[in-house]
Amino acid sequence: MNAMLKALIHHATYSGDKIAFSDEQSDISYQQLLLRVSDVARQLVYLDPHCVALRANNGIDWVVTDLAAMWAGIPIVPVPMFFSEQQTRHLLSESGADVLIGEWQQWHPLFLGQIDSLQLWRLQQPSKQKLLRHTSKVTFTSGSTGKPKGVCLSSQQLVSISTTLAETIAKNVRCDKHLVLLPLSTLLENIAGVYVPILLGATSVVLSGKSVGLTGSSQFDAVQFSLALSQYLPNTMILTPALLLALIEAVQVTPKIAKNLKFVAVGGARVSPSLLEHAHRLGIPAYEGYGLSENASVVSLNTPSKYKSGTSGKPLPHLNVKVSEDGEILVSGNTALGYVNQPFESHWLATGDLGYIDDEGFLVISGRKKNQIISAYGRNISPEWLESEAQAFRELSAMVIVGEGQNTLTAIVESGDIKQVAASLRQFNAAFPDYARIGRVIIAPPLRSVPGFYTSNGRPIRQQFEHWARNSAQSEPCHITTQLIE
Repeated sequence: MNAMLKALIHHATYSGDKIAFSDEQSDISYQQLLLRVSDVARQLVYLDPHCVALRANNGIDWVVTDLAAMWAGIPIVPVPMFFSEQQTRHLLSESGADVLIGEWQQWHPLFLGQIDSLQLWRLQQPSKQKLLRHTSKVTFTSGSTGKPKGVCLSSQQLVSISTTLAETIAKNVRCDKHLVLLPLSTLLENIAGVYVPILLGATSVVLSGKSVGLTGSSQFDAVQFSLALSQYLPNTMILTPALLLALIEAVQVTPKIAKNLKFVAVGGARVSPSLLEHAHRLGIPAYEGYGLSENASVVSLNTPSKYKSGTSGKPLPHLNVKVSEDGEILVSGNTALGYVNQPFESHWLATGDLGYIDDEGFLVISGRKKNQIISAYGRNISPEWLESEAQAFRELSAMVIVGEGQNTLTAIVESGDIKQVAASLRQFNAAFPDYARIGRVIIAPPLRSVPGFYTSNGRPIRQQFEHWARNSAQSEPCHITTQLIE
């Protein structure tokens, strides 16, 4: 039995009445949680699945099923609710999942009844895919195509990162309550919102996306977000840069939201130092981190005791990080078993991210290697660098930069007043060297609803944006405004 499950038993024995998890419907104590997890684990063992696929909204039921699979030693694959039908079918095929738990009606599997409070199904013709030995969890990263990669992680790797994060947090702050904002099918939130609180003996609030203002991968309700924060007043959260901006705006209106916050981790994309500094001025303890699923979610992290603006923090102690001759970040240590049917064989994992380690040991991420723009003048530019700095401007917070082989860079901004956007871009440009300044802006219609422009988790598919920008005058949907920036 691993250290995380031992911690669950310990808390159930010595502080059994303490609330472990809360959702919209109920609370569950550590003692109740242990009983439910062990009971569901026994049922899973009886079903003898090759792999369990869990597709459900955030809640206590999700947590119980996830922990029960670990307890039973059965591989589990969390399925994002926002994955398309094509991606979900690919996930089922790649994982070889044969027992389905949660919302699977449209896939027409054999209905078996209920397990705990979720519906239980059997896939009648599962694929014969074999998972890598020791696989405990398969997490699928949403790439630029409809076929995301399945990363195979062992329980040892999951516990290793969870233990390190729990120790890191405990050394810096006291955490009694975590608020889950991201889907638990996201590996980082799964670890930080379920495993770390158990190790710390804390309470985690696991609300559905609708209750915290998040629907799908990119729809956001700022009012509901603020209401959830005001009601639960958590100590810790995990945010994307866009959610940090929303938190800043919410705190400016309702300062009490920030009063109990002790540690807010920000990741998923490069974060503007000015945005973090704005947060700190408002009393929001926001700290940038960096990671990837292939290293079980977190590689480096800023903390109150070890913080440097403009960096992704220092590498966690259970990992080793170095930089290749061409600037790519390489990581060894808590590396995944591999992708489905593709074990990792190299000691060092090539992350695909560009960056460097500064003289004080802090990791700086520049952008994705494959996303680098090479201008007509031969200058290499990471669009993530510019896009992260744009987060400080409300009108530019969601812009996408293109310009491969062009004389100037172009910013694509979805909706907005052209004069206000252009004015913000002129102010934005003043902070950058000439080769990295924006020379043209396109005010585009909402592209998130147009297939092919964004991945299912909201990241821009840059080749599509490059192609669209070059042909914007003739492209559909139309109503495009273009302006040169002086």
